[in-house]
Amino acid sequence: MGRAQIRWDPCHAENPFACIDILVRNSQALLDQQGDLGFEFRQPVRIKALIDTGAGPVLISKIYARHCKLFQTRPDSEIRVIGGSIKGGEHAGCISFPNTTLRSYDPIRIVSGDFHGERYFSCLIGIEILRHWKITFDPKAKLVTIED
Repeated sequence: MGRAQIRWDPCHAENPFACIDILVRNSQALLDQQGDLGFEFRQPVRIKALIDTGAGPVLISKIYARHCKLFQTRPDSEIRVIGGSIKGGEHAGCISFPNTTLRSYDPIRIVSGDFHGERYFSCLIGIEILRHWKITFDPKAKLVTIED
């Protein structure tokens, strides 16, 4: 069983959300297939992801999706979020959680969208991953514990 602990203090201006570090990249099957043809892919970069119980799929910044050259499976997709909807592309990718023992998800559907003015995170981890986790919030210790 994998496990991660995240420090979180909703009253602290520098840490107002429960976020986890993630790596996003193309799926291993695509890397193997395209690598044989001579294509090169960028190395994944660590980004912050908000643990969002109201989101469905994984939603990532369009800028980051382009930077990583995520394989796009559908150009226009509309995802409902609090306050409206987001239009973006759908991608097939892989998500892993560095410095934890949580398992990776490969392949997984990733939707890219705009994160207007957001400075704390550039990804939402939605129910497609959260349904596999047991999440415990400890407000006294200011910790979020995730087990899969």
